[in-house]
Order: sequence, then C-alpha cells, then structure tokens
Amino acid sequence: MKRLSKIIAPVLLAGLALVPAVLAQGTPIGEVDASAGETVFNGSCMACHQTTGAGIPGAFPPLAGHVPEIVSLDGGRAYVIDVVLYGLTGAINVHGAAFNGMMTPWASVFDDAQIAAVLNYVSTAWGNIDALPEGFVAFTAEDVAAQRAAAKDSAAVYGERQALGLE
Repeated sequence: MKRLSKIIAPVLLAGLALVPAVLAQGTPIGEVDASAGETVFNGSCMACHQTTGAGIPGAFPPLAGHVPEIVSLDGGRAYVIDVVLYGLTGAINVHGAAFNGMMTPWASVFDDAQIAAVLNYVSTAWGNIDALPEGFVAFTAEDVAAQRAAAKDSAAVYGERQALGLE
C-alpha cells in the first residue's frame, strides 16, 4: 500500500497542479447558459438586430455570421466588447452590404456581467457557435471590466474596426 501511495501521490499532485491552468483558460462558450444574454438582447438589441440576428438592411448590420468573423481576428474579442460598451458610428460594410446606422453605447445602461451575457448570447445564437474559432471561451464580466477601464468613444471603436481590416 505504501508503494502504491508513492506512485499515486505524485500523479494526483501533478493533476491538481493543472487545474488552475485549465480554469485560467476560461469556460468553453458551449458550456455557458446564454439565457440571461438572450433576455438582454430581446429587451435592448432586438429592435435593430432583429430576432434572427439579420439586422435591418442599410441601417443595422447582421450579427448572424458576422460575430464569429470578428472574434476570429486578433483583437476582435476586445473590439466586440468595445462596440457594446461604447457604440459605433460610421459607414461599415458587412458581407458586401453597406450600413450607416449608429450603435448605441450601453456602458451606462448595463453592468459588466450583463454585457458579457449578451456577448455570449450573440456568439452562440443563429448558428454563430458553429463558426466560432476552435477553443473559443465565453466572455466574462472581467473581460468587460478590462475594456471598460479604457473609456473610449464610438470614434475610437470605429478606428478599431478599421485597424482590424474590417470595412
């Protein structure tokens, strides 16, 4: 029995040492309950982006199919948080269609957890989950708080979009 404990103890300790590293990587997006985000979306975002995530032609861009494209870019994750926090103003192009509406800044309306929840919802709704980068982790309130600390405006967010190579 003593010999067995000499073998098991190091293996067990090595396994436990990996737990913080795995937890630090975040929760896989598919394991997150997005219902709180759906509630936020339905109450505040649906009028512009529609229940289907298709948006309104010429005014408000689709989220369906577009969110995975954005978050797959280096810096895209921070950018989508900034769009929700600070809004977006300026002409953009999504999937060959032009849009020139104004995204409302929600930083003063929603807390960090609510913004993370709505981002998790739009990342998983309308088939978006199937197009997310492999290993994509859920947005957290801490992710949002880090972006909120930057205190940007919609013009800065528009510049971020351009820097990402998005039209």
